[in-house]
Amino acid sequence: MSDTASDAGSDAGSATGKELSKDQLKVLRDAFNAFDKEKTGSIPTDVVGTILELLGHKLSEEELEEVIEEYDEDESGQLEFEEFVALASNYVEPEEDYEALRKELREVFMMYDKDAKGYLPVEEFKAILRELDGAVPEEELDDIVDEIDADGSGTVDFEEFMEVMTADYYA
Repeated sequence: MSDTASDAGSDAGSATGKELSKDQLKVLRDAFNAFDKEKTGSIPTDVVGTILELLGHKLSEEELEEVIEEYDEDESGQLEFEEFVALASNYVEPEEDYEALRKELREVFMMYDKDAKGYLPVEEFKAILRELDGAVPEEELDDIVDEIDADGSGTVDFEEFMEVMTADYYA
């Protein structure tokens, strides 16, 4: 990658209002380049939906048209890299600092593990989940507990707690 390309990538990341890491910009650059077959520095808007799907976001035709209309201001049917980054940054998940997240979750776990046994009874764990999202049906809470407490011990240790708290169970 030339200095110009990385400068453009940096500018694009900050121009979105959403800071993107170097890794996130690289993913977007690679996706963009894969669809910029002629190496013109732009991609046709009709491939944006495909790229977003590859990033894990499926938009309806109507949503996709609205998004493209917003970012393809000159209605050229092409998006330059900066425009693409501005658009795609809305769909890139923020990177979590895994160690910081683990430390925070350890502190939360210890608040509930008052006797420092290293585990929580499943009923207490379900109470935590209810606190986090009171709209989760009891049946879904039972399913989460059944999945996480595969050994049937009736307890949730920190690793199991971490797994649930960092997973997307409410999708």
